[in-house]
Amino acid sequence: MLRIQGVVEAYQNCLPKIQLYGPTNIAPIIQKVASSASEEMHTKEAMEATHKTSVSFNIYSSLFNLSHQEYFILLILTDGVITDMADTREAIVHASHLPMSVIIVGVGNADFTDMQILDGDDGILRSPKGEPVLRDIVQFVPFKDFKHVGVHCKNMMHSCQAHQTLFFLIKQLWCDT
Repeated sequence: MLRIQGVVEAYQNCLPKIQLYGPTNIAPIIQKVASSASEEMHTKEAMEATHKTSVSFNIYSSLFNLSHQEYFILLILTDGVITDMADTREAIVHASHLPMSVIIVGVGNADFTDMQILDGDDGILRSPKGEPVLRDIVQFVPFKDFKHVGVHCKNMMHSCQAHQTLFFLIKQLWCDT
């Protein structure tokens, strides 16, 4: 937790010295990280395929081997309303199939209603075409609520660990069927 506290303190120190502005386009950075996660996942799958014999893995061995997997966590700090909501929803639905999570921290007093929608806690996020996320990968936290940093950081980290475990369990179940 001390490392997270250091990030929060550094942010608080530099915030008065910078000017934040829009537009707030989140989809491109989600797509970039998703591309890296996809590339890493396919590289690992190719390597596993060359080393795999007829041995089938079960959920327990999958959980045991989680430490050997790559998982991406994208941290987004934003002070404004998303200007590319449709593209962002599409990017999140695509990314929900990949080993990644997105943490969005809203700073300032903007209307963060869209961020709450992306979080998916109030329902299943869908792309503009109606495709649902495979799993909830977004965690939104308003920065102004960080008065008790340790509690929020623990909650976010538990959420990301749950995202990671769920991803690898789903992947394992699909591969075993």
